[in-house]
Amino acid sequence: MTNVHKTVYTSVMAADIRTLCLIDGQLELEKAFIRAGLDVFAIHTPQNPFFDLPTALERAGKSPDLILQVERMASRTILTGLDQVDAPVMFWCIDPHLNAHWHSVYARLFDVVCSTQKAWIDKLSQCGAPDVRWLPWYGHQEPFVDWKEREHSLTFVGRVTDQRPTRKWMVEFLRDKTAGSPLTLREGLAFSEMMALYRASRIIPNESIFGEVNFRLFEGASCGCLVLGQDIGEQVELFEPGREIDTYSHVIELGEKLSKYQANPRLAGAMGRAAHARIKAEHLPDHRAVRILEFAADAGRNRVTGREADKWTALAACALAEAGLVDIAHADLLSRLASVSQDADVVSMALRVQAMAGVDSVLEQNVMALLTSPVPGDASKLNQTASMVALRLKNFDAAKAFWYRHLEAKGIELAPPESPKELLTLWAKDLARRGCVARQGFSFDMARHLPGSAAECLLTILEDEPNDLPTLRLLDSMLRPLPGLEQSRVGFLSILTLFKRDDWRLALEIGLANLASYRLDSGLEELRLGLSLATQQGQEAAFMRVLKNRDSSGLIIPLLNH
Repeated sequence: MTNVHKTVYTSVMAADIRTLCLIDGQLELEKAFIRAGLDVFAIHTPQNPFFDLPTALERAGKSPDLILQVERMASRTILTGLDQVDAPVMFWCIDPHLNAHWHSVYARLFDVVCSTQKAWIDKLSQCGAPDVRWLPWYGHQEPFVDWKEREHSLTFVGRVTDQRPTRKWMVEFLRDKTAGSPLTLREGLAFSEMMALYRASRIIPNESIFGEVNFRLFEGASCGCLVLGQDIGEQVELFEPGREIDTYSHVIELGEKLSKYQANPRLAGAMGRAAHARIKAEHLPDHRAVRILEFAADAGRNRVTGREADKWTALAACALAEAGLVDIAHADLLSRLASVSQDADVVSMALRVQAMAGVDSVLEQNVMALLTSPVPGDASKLNQTASMVALRLKNFDAAKAFWYRHLEAKGIELAPPESPKELLTLWAKDLARRGCVARQGFSFDMARHLPGSAAECLLTILEDEPNDLPTLRLLDSMLRPLPGLEQSRVGFLSILTLFKRDDWRLALEIGLANLASYRLDSGLEELRLGLSLATQQGQEAAFMRVLKNRDSSGLIIPLLNH
């Protein structure tokens, strides 16, 4: 049973918070808290996996009223001893779209977790984070440079490599689209250099990884640029599209809006100035500092304590190590897991660590022992993990036994799987029903990792049977709603079209995925093929109806006849 205290810090109101321990926070944020009247004790943790916070506070002679850790991108640090601190403890997740697979575990150690992405609040909560709140990133206090004085019409700052094909295709499109007004492309700039370039630029095209509100939006707006980004919905609560920023849903709409704003610099300049004003009014570090203090004022004491704190610390370390984000020896991880209560979460994680360590003989012993050792509570994760271990060990009977155990616990009746592929498909569908479609940002390696999501189960099937059409279709249907995976879907759909050449729905899907990936010619070519196939089959009206529903801009259909 999780040891969670639900008492509220009734004695700590925002006005009563006078001292703050800021861990791995940016200097701008630190200064904002100081301007708010707080005494700030800033800690920059060493590049070690663990940091003993109570010891550090004792050595410094500090007893803060609030503790805030900000996620650090370069290296991750797990704070230990948080249950011993008598003040609200908060963690600010900067990249939950890439790191929710470990954020959701680490969150148990905190009273409040803040997410820069509103869309990920429910996902973190569903994974067990007790109190998650929206706290977007912030902009910067920058002077506004008159639009006429800006020498760069279109600027993009970021790495363009083969590892980011979607970004590469965007840059190629921008270069073709703006041949008469060259794209300024830079990478590897220091922050001050980047901001100076933005102040000299008019339009900033924006591209995200998984449909997130990223730093570039706030940075460009801070410099009074017109930021033109993908339509991900969430940014409308931060900036007003059409007045302060603008959005696009695919490459055709991006091209249309670029032409519109480059032909009307007065409008674009007015929008850049409005975005600059919005930053100053709502999105500076000072605004975030105030909101953090408000969150702290009504924070419940949600963190786990005692043995439960040891457990979730160990699980967080394992989650980070599994993702390759910290370097901790497998033996150390297993030792930490062995020292806490052996519930379903712990045993499941121990199997995953043993799989990474490649100790198949130990895995086999543990799996066989689990078959005769019922685990209390919801053992869905453990049954799925153990089933994956058994498949790895080529023990299909044991793998099925864990599936049956899962069905029995849930009161579900299904026909028994007849092959490992069928079993993996069943687990994939079950994981998808439970909301675990993909571990976004997690680099799944079949040689080291056990499948832990629906997509990973299906990818395991495709490793042996890359042209398995039902698996490809199922994978595409699961990934379709997730932003940022269009380029991957193009690959799956391309294989399907080799075998289903007369399926206009496949051609339509690959066409739309290409357009979302900035591949204009390929996208239109596939859509025209889909229209032709649908017309031959007497289903032109159905094709046009689907396309119209999927294209809110209304710009695609007029181009199909060109």
